[in-house]
Amino acid sequence: MKKFALLAALALTAAAAPAMAEDRLSLSLTPALVSEYYFRGISQTDGHPAFQLGGEGAFQINETFAGYLGFWGSNVDFNNSVSTEIDLVGGFRATFDKLSLDLGLIRYNYLDQPSTANTYNFTEGKLTAAYDFGFIIPSAGIYYSPQFQLKSGDATYLTAGVTVPLPVTEFEPKIVANIGQQSIDKPQNFFGAGNTDDKYLDWNVGLFASYWGFTAGVQYVDSDLKKTHCAGGSNCGPAAVLSLSYAYSF
Repeated sequence: MKKFALLAALALTAAAAPAMAEDRLSLSLTPALVSEYYFRGISQTDGHPAFQLGGEGAFQINETFAGYLGFWGSNVDFNNSVSTEIDLVGGFRATFDKLSLDLGLIRYNYLDQPSTANTYNFTEGKLTAAYDFGFIIPSAGIYYSPQFQLKSGDATYLTAGVTVPLPVTEFEPKIVANIGQQSIDKPQNFFGAGNTDDKYLDWNVGLFASYWGFTAGVQYVDSDLKKTHCAGGSNCGPAAVLSLSYAYSF
């Protein structure tokens, strides 16, 4: 009888294990359209729209910690052969009541690079934090790369932001604002010969609304970059960016 009870318990545990794993595993896919793709105050599509696609698989380790792996891609236009950006991401998230932390690694990959160089790809580590007060959600983050894009050496990006939910309609509108400072060890490699400014600021503010899984937004983006930094100024803000995305969870 004891053997039967033990076998029954093991069978129930084995049957429950896939269900428990499935409950802890979440998969998501997010396609998006933007009127222009900006990254830290610099246009990546030279004034053209972009189609973007992100995906993530997350596993809830316990009530506090979760691990995740994902990807994100977009078309780009650097006025050369580079056509596509594909990022690979991975890391861990922790939630302590209203405080959320994210420690991760991002690998930026660029397809169809000129055959004479392979310098667009780079890797960054990140640590971000956010605290949900309900009426306002402040956030901050630090990103570090030991070898930034175009072999421009050590680079650090410090960012701070705020999200303000507006509980006025069923569309869940919210205001999102961010400011960041990019520091680059070798600005002449990144911006071109003669550029010695090793820091710059970028900022954005936008209004977003969601319904039926869709999120629409409009953002103002800008920076204190000089025209000599950005192909004569055409690839730097100010600019208005429209976006539409859809979040699908499996």
